[in-house]
Amino acid sequence: MALFSNNSDSFDVNDEIAALRKEVASLSRALSKRGAAAYRGASHEASDLYGDLADRVVSALPVIRKRAHDIEDTIRDNPQRTVAAIGLAALVVTAAVVFANSRR
Repeated sequence: MALFSNNSDSFDVNDEIAALRKEVASLSRALSKRGAAAYRGASHEASDLYGDLADRVVSALPVIRKRAHDIEDTIRDNPQRTVAAIGLAALVVTAAVVFANSRR
């Protein structure tokens, strides 16, 4: 029915389409800005978290080193008990694997 349509109606539709395109472009720019701001905020928070974690690890390292040296000394002083404990742990892990596989 384009023969009977009014030209002013088609111009109105074209104007509305153009206005909608401009609005979509404006919304797209606004969302892009918000996304960039959210990314900056998240990266800043991640950086702070990493800094806090690094500080905690650095402060815990002396304790971890001392415990490792204590364990090393215990292993040197009691080699038979160490072998027995490792063998027992291996036996428990093997039994757990076999038991888990038998339940399937």
